[in-house]
Amino acid sequence: MQIFLKLFDILPDAESLLSLEPEELAGPLLASLQDEQDNQRIIPNNVISHDPMLRAFEAMPREMRQKYPPEHDNEILFALMEAWQWLENEGLVAPRPTHLSGETSTGDRTVYFVTGRGKTIKTDKDLAAYRKAKLLPKDQLHPIVADTVWSKFLLGDYRIAVLHAFIEVEIAVREAGGYTETDYGVDLMRKAFHVQNGSLTDPNQQQAERQARSDLFAGAIGSYKNPLSHRDVNVTAEEAAEMIILASHLLRIVDSRKQT
Repeated sequence: MQIFLKLFDILPDAESLLSLEPEELAGPLLASLQDEQDNQRIIPNNVISHDPMLRAFEAMPREMRQKYPPEHDNEILFALMEAWQWLENEGLVAPRPTHLSGETSTGDRTVYFVTGRGKTIKTDKDLAAYRKAKLLPKDQLHPIVADTVWSKFLLGDYRIAVLHAFIEVEIAVREAGGYTETDYGVDLMRKAFHVQNGSLTDPNQQQAERQARSDLFAGAIGSYKNPLSHRDVNVTAEEAAEMIILASHLLRIVDSRKQT
């Protein structure tokens, strides 16, 4: 019953609960699970079921039950089980080991616990940060991007994160090609990856491929760095993640040309 008391306190009406996607509802559900006195021994089929939900309603003021009309009961349970599945898939809850020393058997029931990772998520803000990190895995980024950009992305500074990522590309090209501070932007990319005499062009590639590489760097800087340098462009988390991954890829190309 405690899980529903906490959950309905966070989400005061059925419409609010049912409007959430599973990954969004997972936050309030996880907070409710952690509020349980014995959150190390959770049996989903006992927790997310009709009887404890009804007992929670009986313990609430009548006006609260009016905000959760009976016709939504089954929808709520389905929504909660979807959110539970998301928590399990993300490793925020996990099955407990069986036959632990000093514990009595739970029979054939699968008992769960909130994992260490799950315990770090206590608020909606924590969950939002976790979901953002999943969009942009730090360990898959170029080290420069991971060190200078990733934290900005997690803070929600998407425009600044993307801008800084492509500034790092510009700096890397300038340094690897031996250019000066007066060389920058699209012109720098065209110079560094010039098909015939660019200091970073790959002479082993076909001419069309060298031109494509030049277009790739010039297009990336022209499309993603320049507009963000001059205007307040709205960038979503998903768009920012994709752009930053592109910048990371470009930095790896520069590294490969430095090595040769």
